[in-house]
Amino acid sequence: MNLEQARAIAEEYFNGVRPLDDAHEVSVYSFKDGYVAWAKEDEPDDPSVLPTVVGGGCVVIDAATGEIMIRPLLSPETVADQWPGRRPR
Repeated sequence: MNLEQARAIAEEYFNGVRPLDDAHEVSVYSFKDGYVAWAKEDEPDDPSVLPTVVGGGCVVIDAATGEIMIRPLLSPETVADQWPGRRPR
């Protein structure tokens, strides 16, 4: 699995059922055992407005198998640091 394949999986996961004009930008962070991907939400025009999604998540795409695991939305480095002990066997 390479970065382009991981990005394609992430795009399909986050935007698969959305119309193209409503698609979210997807960010991907690469680490030794895989990729952390998350959908970037648009910044609100008014900073006092609460986000529409609270407690969002991200996905980890295993580099060896391509399997996807849903994880809490923490910094990508934190998610990657937690991954090795939870890697599917």
